Amino acid sequence: MSRPIRIFHIITRMVRGGAQENTLRTAAHFRGSDWESVLVTGPPDGPEGSMEPDVLHAGVPMISVPDLVRELAPRSDVRAYRLLVELFRRERPDIVHTHTSKAGILGRIAARHAGVPAVIHTPHGHVFHSYGSGVKTRIFVQAERFCARYADRLVALTPRERDETLELGIGRQDQWIVIHSGVDFEPFEAARGSGSEVRRELEIPEDSPVVGTVGRLVHVKGQNTLIDAVAKLGRELPRTHVLLVGAGDLLPALTEQARLLGMEVRTQFAFQPASQLAGDPYLPVIHFTGMRRDVGRYLDAMDVFALPSLNEGMGRVLVEAMAMELPCVGARVSGIPDVIEDGRTGLIVPPADPNALAAGLRRLLLDSGLRRAMGAAGRSRVVPGYSQGEMLRLLEVEYRRLVRVVQ
Repeated sequence: MSRPIRIFHIITRMVRGGAQENTLRTAAHFRGSDWESVLVTGPPDGPEGSMEPDVLHAGVPMISVPDLVRELAPRSDVRAYRLLVELFRRERPDIVHTHTSKAGILGRIAARHAGVPAVIHTPHGHVFHSYGSGVKTRIFVQAERFCARYADRLVALTPRERDETLELGIGRQDQWIVIHSGVDFEPFEAARGSGSEVRRELEIPEDSPVVGTVGRLVHVKGQNTLIDAVAKLGRELPRTHVLLVGAGDLLPALTEQARLLGMEVRTQFAFQPASQLAGDPYLPVIHFTGMRRDVGRYLDAMDVFALPSLNEGMGRVLVEAMAMELPCVGARVSGIPDVIEDGRTGLIVPPADPNALAAGLRRLLLDSGLRRAMGAAGRSRVVPGYSQGEMLRLLEVEYRRLVRVVQ
């Protein structure tokens, strides 16, 4: 092909999150003499914060489709579908790469109806549990089964995600490939050694145990389970500090939950002691840091990382935490057990089980030797195998293969 290969990436929301970071880095990489990338996205609604400035900074052309929304919305969906068909017919991309479930449904059908030669879809995890009602789940399962026929390739982030989706009858074995959501490790390498500074900023004593997690403050991320678990650590681990890095709609509910459990609550705006108990040497302290761009610094301030999600395609933040040599405690859902090697790089516990999560945290916080061993093993597991470079290399292989097949 003498001209650049044109790839259109379709995603509903460019808000701060793993799927969006993955999509932007992919689009930004495939540009130049051999490649041309365009990002098509809906409105960046949500408290997580917009990534549109990052898109502009990366120099990726972006087309906004206001009706391309995340939730089921029949009228908006029809309008978005029609606009996508018109767009593909006019721009004639060689490949349409859809990301996440809703954009994948509309984007794949529109691409095929517009005559796009090659279509690839990355679900970035699935929405078949913990995201909504049973009715909504059944609708998405049926839609994914139907839309699988419109994709030449389906990309899972982990083997477990692929297998779970195949068990639901979505796609064929030969359609699926596994490509991890790659992480740029450089900012995390630069953040190593900055944890003491973060502790001083947050007034956390150097000898206090620190547990943390990173993610949107939404139901599916399970921060409520982590708060319950820390409350159960009791006097064995006095004055434990918890870092909840992220923003979202559940901030008021989570702060209220922490207060009712007797924790001292501190937000990014002000310190807010829970009650007259503030200052108790045994009182857990929880920090709601808000959305942070310097996540590596906060990871470096932690002793143990927790990911109590109810659903998680892979858990990019797990890879980031393991790169920082943090032992991890994660829920046994979706792709998390593919990343954490139970008993070697961290611990796997049942989801939505505060007692089990508390036991895992207690075991690691009380054993510094185990923390160091698991942290070192975790870093060896993810660096460099989960790197951004490896992800982009594998994607390029698939893009070139798809173009050759349809030529």
